[in-house]
Amino acid sequence: MTTDHAADHAADHAADVAALRELFARTIEAWGRGDAEAFGAAFTEDADYVIYTGTHYRGRRKIVDVHDALWARFLKNSRLYGEITDIRFPAPDVAVIVSRGGVLRRRASRPRAVKVQTYVAVRRDGGWLFTAFQNTSRKPLFEWISSRTEPRMAP
Repeated sequence: MTTDHAADHAADHAADVAALRELFARTIEAWGRGDAEAFGAAFTEDADYVIYTGTHYRGRRKIVDVHDALWARFLKNSRLYGEITDIRFPAPDVAVIVSRGGVLRRRASRPRAVKVQTYVAVRRDGGWLFTAFQNTSRKPLFEWISSRTEPRMAP
């Protein structure tokens, strides 16, 4: 690998990471506005979306419809807190993003990181979109108990 090629690769990698962080930020901003169309625009047409209850939704239209319903009733005026903890590229056009966060209701400024999310993003037409999402509730007490009982199980 020549030095120029290595520099080009590093620049491409940095640009991909920046694009993925921007895509993630757009979903948080769309959530805060209650904009289901903008939220759904971050996902592929055939995306898989699994929420913390284990419910699996398939497709951008369903993701839009579900969030429109949520923001009309149960999560009206809520905001999303999220921060990316890891981005890796198992293939040039595939990224796995791990984040933590939660839903902010009313005046809360920042919740404990009560959920862990995994996103799979794919490069399509020169841009990135999420094609899979998994949201899992954290159980800190169980993490603590299991790590005290068996140190190898510590997060």
